[in-house]
Amino acid sequence: MTFIKKLNNLYPQTLNRWRIIIIISLFISFFMIIFQPFGLHNIQHVHKGMILAGYGFITFIMLVLNLIFLPLIFPNVFNEDSWTIKKEIVWLLWIVITISVGNYLYSIIFSIFLWIGLKGFFLFIVFTLLIAVIPIAGITFITQNVFLKRNLSASRDINSLIGQKEVNRRNNNEFFSTTSGSQNFSVKIEDLIFIESEGNYVNIWYLKDAKVKSILIRNTLKNIELQIENSVLFKCHRAFIINPSFVEKVKGNSQGYNIVIKNTDKELPVARSYTKTFKKEITKLI
Repeated sequence: MTFIKKLNNLYPQTLNRWRIIIIISLFISFFMIIFQPFGLHNIQHVHKGMILAGYGFITFIMLVLNLIFLPLIFPNVFNEDSWTIKKEIVWLLWIVITISVGNYLYSIIFSIFLWIGLKGFFLFIVFTLLIAVIPIAGITFITQNVFLKRNLSASRDINSLIGQKEVNRRNNNEFFSTTSGSQNFSVKIEDLIFIESEGNYVNIWYLKDAKVKSILIRNTLKNIELQIENSVLFKCHRAFIINPSFVEKVKGNSQGYNIVIKNTDKELPVARSYTKTFKKEITKLI
């Protein structure tokens, strides 16, 4: 695989963002107070410790803006299903730049550095990027490889269990039913394959006379979730509810798993926040 192609590999987004924000901010504060790099030990001020800790506060503000607010404002840009190594590296470099801008302005306000003006600003940003780009790229590739190996190993374990014994389909008379206006739909849960969200509609895939069919119903996946409590169906992704009885095999990737669905050409994603639930539910039926 070429380097360019590797940049387009999927990459897992951070789930515990607040924890990362707090840890990094505290680290920056303590690092600046203890080691006082870049000549900061020459600062003479009665509140020197507070001033140096302020770099951690600036870092906190910039991380909150970048990791919390921007993904809320631009959810399509930060869609994990299309998040790649390339996007992660660019995103991290952007975060470094914004933190650098904040720290530069903070330094000027307290007369910590004398790099005033456009040239000083440019030098400050360039030096910061030169220091950050190699470790950011290295850590990103290593992290992606760790997650990929972990999920590939877990998917092989699940497939091994599936291979030993076919996933059982529950033979009972439980039904899934939904109504939307004059549209009524009902199917045995053992014949329901999966449900996918399509805006204000859901597309229901099911078996009828041994053939795979689908029907579009005006409803939301959130409402469907309330209807399937205590059933074999479960949510594996914000856009999908599946019947684990129709799982043919599992493919691992750096973001989690993809499920190959029996009798179809569909591969459905399992979001990382649902991987533990998925493994638990699938092993129940084996």
